[in-house]
Amino acid sequence: MIKAKATLRMEGSILCIKEVENEILCIDSAFNIATIQDNKIKKSIQVAKSAVTPHRYSHIFSISPKKFLCVPILQEHKVIILGYEATKISHKATLEDHDGDIEVSAFSHDGKIFMSGGQDGRVFFYDTEDFTPLSSLMPRGDYISRIVFSKNDEFVVICGFDKFSMVFDLMRHKIAFNFVTNDVIEDACFFDNNEKLLLVCRNNSSIIFSLKEGKIISQEYLFAFWPTSIVIDEEENYAIIGTRSENIYVISLKDNAKVMEIQSEYFGIASIAFCDGQLVFGSVDGGVMVVDYNEGREELQNALAIKDYKSAREIINQNVFLSIHPLTKVFDEDWPFVLEQAIALLNLDEIDEAVELTAPFMVSESKKNEFEFYLAQKEGVKSFLECLEKKDYQKAYEMLKTTKFLLKTKAYEKLENTWNKAFIHAKKLLIENASVNQRLAEQLLAPFENTPKKELIIHLLKNCDVFEKADMLIKKQNFKEYFSLTFQFSFLRDTELYKKVLLVGEKMLVNLIELEKNFAYEEAKRIAQTLLVFPNLKRAVNERLVNIQQKEALLEAIKEKEIKKVYTLVDNNENLKSLQQFKDFTQDFLKRYEEAKPYAYLGNAQHIMVIFGEYMEVGYWVDKIASLMKIAYLKQLSRALGEIEVNWIMSIKRYYERFGKSIELVKLLSSHSAREILESFEGDGEYDGYRHYGFVENVVIYYVQKA
Repeated sequence: MIKAKATLRMEGSILCIKEVENEILCIDSAFNIATIQDNKIKKSIQVAKSAVTPHRYSHIFSISPKKFLCVPILQEHKVIILGYEATKISHKATLEDHDGDIEVSAFSHDGKIFMSGGQDGRVFFYDTEDFTPLSSLMPRGDYISRIVFSKNDEFVVICGFDKFSMVFDLMRHKIAFNFVTNDVIEDACFFDNNEKLLLVCRNNSSIIFSLKEGKIISQEYLFAFWPTSIVIDEEENYAIIGTRSENIYVISLKDNAKVMEIQSEYFGIASIAFCDGQLVFGSVDGGVMVVDYNEGREELQNALAIKDYKSAREIINQNVFLSIHPLTKVFDEDWPFVLEQAIALLNLDEIDEAVELTAPFMVSESKKNEFEFYLAQKEGVKSFLECLEKKDYQKAYEMLKTTKFLLKTKAYEKLENTWNKAFIHAKKLLIENASVNQRLAEQLLAPFENTPKKELIIHLLKNCDVFEKADMLIKKQNFKEYFSLTFQFSFLRDTELYKKVLLVGEKMLVNLIELEKNFAYEEAKRIAQTLLVFPNLKRAVNERLVNIQQKEALLEAIKEKEIKKVYTLVDNNENLKSLQQFKDFTQDFLKRYEEAKPYAYLGNAQHIMVIFGEYMEVGYWVDKIASLMKIAYLKQLSRALGEIEVNWIMSIKRYYERFGKSIELVKLLSSHSAREILESFEGDGEYDGYRHYGFVENVVIYYVQKA
């Protein structure tokens, strides 16, 4: 059961919760806006009394960091934007672009963009500076169910009741991905540096979509009840998910697995939010539950510092959410050592002591299964250890064939260490003087002669010069000749030395990657040349070398301000987008975009083209530029509605070729005779036809061109 710090009450279902400027704002389905401070409702205002009540799990309300509130009026197809300052309400805008009721709305995290999705299948973007339209998307075949921004506001996911979802790239104003799920998505959240997307569906499934791979990488059916809302912890390790029941789920984002299922005192969670270290749940019956997410954190930290696992577990039991706090990774880090101690106790038949030692770890199903397995197999471990004590290595290795779990034990490590010491000592003796030390070497290796090590023993006794050469090559760090020798004499690949050399290579690769991250390319390339002879690393190293070469080319192009080359390189390798130098380079374009925006609303496409300059020829930004050119063209057509001598066939054709029969154009011409011309064009056209036709300064053509 969740321990609540405070429980509050509103009139309707709590549909939206947002922390803004040290206050928690809530909107319920009865159109009440409440301010929560110090775990109390400070003030509540009802902004609509006779409006149609939205569904109790609806996503129509939203709150921006700038204290703008989206309050749609159902059955009127209107979106009302309100300002909320010092508990006073002011009207900011009325948006009437949808042909149906609003189903969902969302503000970007920086508060600069507002988006709405409706029953008409349409999605509209607005600039929150004055709520002028920025863009719209092609209509869907069904209602829009959810709109969620990435944390950096570079992407937004738009889901529909048709089970299709779109990831839209806001930076470049283009569709990044389309994908389909097997049921309607109820909520979504970005995580892992905005490179992955968690989605929950009505059919009780949890889905992870990778933006890097462009596909669904995991789908699990984790819930017994219809999931409704998601919030992700600060470290992005876990998601907390509300449902249409009293059950709240915690899932691991690492493997899309259920961690725990918790009962709430409220039935039906409509919304969840993190607010200043507190977790706030909103229920359909108007209940607001405030939970101190970090309660007991300091006490837990102190208990874990002294390895008092029992006290730590008792503290966690007082606040269930502490079980997913980063501090509790100690339970994972220390488990191998605790398990080793427990196995030692089991071997001494001190079962009660072993159970008591591991008890604080038993909430983990995997740890519980691991301990119980050893508990059930304690006689086998005991017998294996007895073999080692008696130096009956033949029987020990025979046990490994039939009892595979022993390979994971410390006892097996002890056996391998004993063998490696004997082998190295024998090899050293043979290298010093093979004829004199032959018998002594054989004696050292004798306990292992009837084990799987027999073949390697024979090779050592017959080819000690090969082993000597291998040692010498490694001392000289001549990896090329060493690996050549291992291919000539395959038995060398069965030695501990070979394993250690491969491990050294893997560590060098990690170092190479770090050097690459820190732009120490010359040193990274030097290490790469060494690693190219490692058979297990050659492919990975070649990939890193190609990456380094492309990064060097990009940085040089940025330095020389070669705009076209920079974006061509990034188009060819999407990974280059993550470089901070490239992100900084894009600021020049984004500044020009903001500079050009006012001219779009004036219809001055020519000046927009002048501002963008060389960027007009850069494909990377063509969709972003097109979003402004579309606004400018619509303004040009709007002004031309009252003019004579307009060649409407050519003018509409120019727009249609570039943007198709967009909803904005259809509405613009709805009461004008030119509407018939638009209707005469076959099909809806291409919304991105500008990619083929390019841009013009003016789409309006006159029979007698104006000077």
